[in-house]
Amino acid sequence: MGDESEDIKAVSLDVTQLYKPLLPAIQVMADGTIVTSVTDALAIGSSIIESANYEIVYLYLPPLLVLASQLGLVENTKMFIERGGRVRGIADLSYPYIKEIQQRLGTGADVRYFPQYQGIFMLVGDRKESISSMNVDVESLSIDTPVVALWSDNLTYAEYLLSTFELAWEQAIPAARRIEELLKAGPPNI
Repeated sequence: MGDESEDIKAVSLDVTQLYKPLLPAIQVMADGTIVTSVTDALAIGSSIIESANYEIVYLYLPPLLVLASQLGLVENTKMFIERGGRVRGIADLSYPYIKEIQQRLGTGADVRYFPQYQGIFMLVGDRKESISSMNVDVESLSIDTPVVALWSDNLTYAEYLLSTFELAWEQAIPAARRIEELLKAGPPNI
């Protein structure tokens, strides 16, 4: 019985070692605010755009772009660019979302296409303030869809999001090229 106890103690010690790499992320969570509605997340995104001075980056799921447009984020982005800001965005792009992406391109934003992107949505302003969420249910996305998003001004977390963005940016292609492909192929047969 003494051997079993030693084995259990050894396993317990090993398990405690597993969470130590997560301590920076746990600290970030303590430095942020959890947001639970799409409306609030987009309102925070709008606030980040309004308060930014030089750069906004975003990675959005296409249905979220529609909701963002409805809540005025395209206009906010346009005004930010007119003030001299730079905007880079990444989104999946299928035929039904051509207009949404064209609106963003029309503001002067640099938008790229990442095929079948289904990950995190994020918006980062001036490399410091951010809002992000993972695993948003895009099939039933609406203003009322519950989400769990983190709003933070933690610089370490913003850098983490930016590194994820930059990896996707390198692999993405210009949205204008994807739009040309889609228009040439025509609407999907349903």
